[in-house]
Amino acid sequence: MANINHRELMGFRELAKHYANLSEEKTTVLVKSKELVEICDDSKK
Repeated sequence: MANINHRELMGFRELAKHYANLSEEKTTVLVKSKELVEICDDSKK
């Protein structure tokens, strides 16, 4: 995990907890409104 420090990892884990608590309906609304989007690295396939 050389590309992320401990503080950043803890932040991502906290964020993941919040996303895990979203209902399917709320997730759908966020995706459709583009407030929640997938981030991908096109250089990795």
